[in-house]
Amino acid sequence: MSIYRDLIDILKMLMNIEKDLNLVCYSDTEKKIYYTIALKISKTGSCNISDVIQNSGLSRSTVYKTIKKFELDNIVKLDQSKSDKREF
Repeated sequence: MSIYRDLIDILKMLMNIEKDLNLVCYSDTEKKIYYTIALKISKTGSCNISDVIQNSGLSRSTVYKTIKKFELDNIVKLDQSKSDKREF
C-alpha cells in the first residue's frame, strides 16, 4: 500500500508543478512537448524543433503547431539559427 501512496504523492506533486507553470490548460500531448523542450534545454542548453520531434515521437505538424501556440502564450520564444535557419 505504501507504493500506492507514494504514487499518489508523486502525481499530486506533478499536478502542483503543472499548476505553477500554468500548464493545466494544455492537453497531455502539449505537456509532453513542453517537458521534452525543458528536458532538452536542461541537458544541452538549447533545443530545436527537430530535437522535439525526435525525442517526443510526435509528428512534425503536431510539434510545430504546439510550439507556435506556446509562443503565442509566451511560454517559449522562437529564434532562428543564423547557421542553418532552423527555429527555436
